[in-house]
Amino acid sequence: MGFLALNLLSIRFSLSEQAGLAFPTGMGIETLMMAAINLFGVPLTVVSVLITASLLILAFSFLLYRRKDEITAHHKSAFRIKPAGYNLVWLFFIALIAYFEYMNFTKCMYFPTFDRDSLAGFDTIGYVIAQEHTLKGLSLFQSDYMPHIHDAGSYIVYAPMVQLSYAYVYLMGAETSKLVPALMYLSLLIAFYGSMKRVVSKTGAAAATFFMMITPEMLAFSSLSATNVIHAVSASLGIIYVAIWFGGRDRKDLYLGSLLLGLNIWTRTDGVVFILAALLAVFIDAVKGRRWRNMPPLAFSFIPALLWMIFEKASHFHAESIAILHPYWDAEKAGAIWEYMKSHYSNTLYYGWTFAAFLISTLINGWYLIKRKDNAALLGMITVSSVLYMIALYQIDYKWDTIQNVLAYSAKRFLFCFIPMIWFCSMSNHWVKYLFSRMGL
Repeated sequence: MGFLALNLLSIRFSLSEQAGLAFPTGMGIETLMMAAINLFGVPLTVVSVLITASLLILAFSFLLYRRKDEITAHHKSAFRIKPAGYNLVWLFFIALIAYFEYMNFTKCMYFPTFDRDSLAGFDTIGYVIAQEHTLKGLSLFQSDYMPHIHDAGSYIVYAPMVQLSYAYVYLMGAETSKLVPALMYLSLLIAFYGSMKRVVSKTGAAAATFFMMITPEMLAFSSLSATNVIHAVSASLGIIYVAIWFGGRDRKDLYLGSLLLGLNIWTRTDGVVFILAALLAVFIDAVKGRRWRNMPPLAFSFIPALLWMIFEKASHFHAESIAILHPYWDAEKAGAIWEYMKSHYSNTLYYGWTFAAFLISTLINGWYLIKRKDNAALLGMITVSSVLYMIALYQIDYKWDTIQNVLAYSAKRFLFCFIPMIWFCSMSNHWVKYLFSRMGL
């Protein structure tokens, strides 16, 4: 399903891009479909899920069949192995990535779900959905069974992509849901490599993928069942493809970025900061060049959020609001957020070289950034989404936990979304590309 959807957007994505993006895209579309049919009262059974998925696959296939001549002509030349660009340095990094990922994948599949958030929410909710064949009217969300289900911070209002993806594999007979996070992280590595190849050499793409991969805390969490790394896949790649669109103005990249950003908000509601950052960047570009037709694709990224709002309303899913909707000033709260975020950005135990490399790369590339706008759009979207996230943290009323715990743990994990973006930005500027070119890599 994901492979067909990508080819509907464009047949000109590379093989590595299609291989990396097929699973996250397919699972995102699958869970959207599951929520839609369940909203209309259809039970989530193996039969109903597979029939509706098959109908969607047939529809995608029919639309692609109408372009069969174009597809055949393109694929005859597109997927030939071209030896140029492969060398021992590339092979070294690819071997390291494969070895580390083998260890990480087997670790993920071997250990059952044990992290607190998944046992209290995501994995358990997915398992119960598979048993009861519904998200709408789920027993876990009944107040007579769970008296505090409508309290602030309840799992009842969490965006359902991860829960429904776990329900999908449980419906199909899996003993554990760990295949989902395992394949999501593997997909991130392949898709990130494919997107990096669009802007740097194959060796540079392999090096960037390895550096991104060994970010300590993100690698550790990639084998857990929580939402954070899964969210990072769609959030980071969505921003990256919007940035690639700014560089080449190929609309397929804008469409793909918009699709991924829609799946980002379907995974976690706070992913709205990335959609807003991308919208602002495209809006500024539209004002400068009067290219207003580039705005609607990104606006469509809100459709999954709209579906979830309708689902919540129809299913009576609600919790005590944690949002402070009016402007106010609390110097102590703002100071705490700023100090914690500074601490995270400088924490090499959590993020390794990521933020240091980003700072050095940006400073070295300063002239090209200012004069030639090299990576300016991506840098702007990273900055704006970071600021918006801190504003969101400030506008929260911490009724269910202390602000210190949220900043120390939840905010730490949210920053995983920025790791691929930052390594993409750091490894694709003028001087890095020039260095790999001079070394013949």
